[in-house]
Amino acid sequence: MRVNRKLCFFVTVLLFVIISPGMKSDSKAAIVNSGHQKYSYGELKSDLEEIEKKYGDYCQINVIGKSADARNLYEIVLGNADATKHLLVIGNLHAREYMTTTLCMKQIEYYLKNYENKISRKKVSTVLNEVAIHFIPSCNPDGTAISQFGFNAIKNSTLRKALRRMGGGSRRWKANARGVDLNRNWRVAFRRKGSPGGAGYHGKRAESEPETKALVRWVRRVEKQGKVVGVISYHSTGSILYGRCAGSATRYVKSQTYRMQKLARSMTGYSLMPTESIQQANSCSREYFLYRKHIPCITIEIGHGSCPLGAGEFPSIWRKNKNLVIREAMLFD
Repeated sequence: MRVNRKLCFFVTVLLFVIISPGMKSDSKAAIVNSGHQKYSYGELKSDLEEIEKKYGDYCQINVIGKSADARNLYEIVLGNADATKHLLVIGNLHAREYMTTTLCMKQIEYYLKNYENKISRKKVSTVLNEVAIHFIPSCNPDGTAISQFGFNAIKNSTLRKALRRMGGGSRRWKANARGVDLNRNWRVAFRRKGSPGGAGYHGKRAESEPETKALVRWVRRVEKQGKVVGVISYHSTGSILYGRCAGSATRYVKSQTYRMQKLARSMTGYSLMPTESIQQANSCSREYFLYRKHIPCITIEIGHGSCPLGAGEFPSIWRKNKNLVIREAMLFD
């Protein structure tokens, strides 16, 4: 029996590539893993390092501040940081809503991977040269660590002891490591409400939290770079959309927010919620952008189940949202 030596050599090499534990994955393989539920701060940090290595020519990765427990708050800028227009995207203000971090990270990788390609008949690089997109995938990394791994995930012993005194379970934690709801800590119709814990506490004063302070400084910095044309804030759950404005909004803010929500509704099918007055939604980030900063803003609530969302929901969320941010940028290019 004659043996085809070339064939044997080819099979041997193929098997080595498949089973060798030291081999790296294909360069085209995804960096961000959306196939499991607990996308952690450690993964976020590691994935950003890989994204910077692979796509560093097309993006900037910055640290805009630190959380109460000294975790980094990362900003990822896609495209031309010196553009005249800037779109802001924030995720994970609420701890247990950490699937929004996964979504933002997948969007970042997807847009960078397709930087020289077209989405909706427009070249991504052309859009991002005119409108830079600034992502903060996780605004609340401490709270997320609590929701995913319990109070022991907080490194600072003083914070950890205070958290245990607050009572309540960790899995459905919404607040930060100081028991403050980061979506209720903004300088717009601020009222003190609640007490430190997993949900509902506005804080002792507006912008009392290091995370909120860092986000406010971040917005001011981007405003110095150019015009902030809009804000997209990702939350979960409910498959709903906040995109209406109260009467006190300027004509420009109303018209541009309407354009943003109309596009988001057409892409996701999410239901549009009624208008909330500033008093009804006191201290919320969206109202801060709309009525204090006069920046168009929509809030998108992904998913259907209760938070934390199960990993099985992500494919549907991804189909509806993967092109959404770049399409919103196209409204302003």
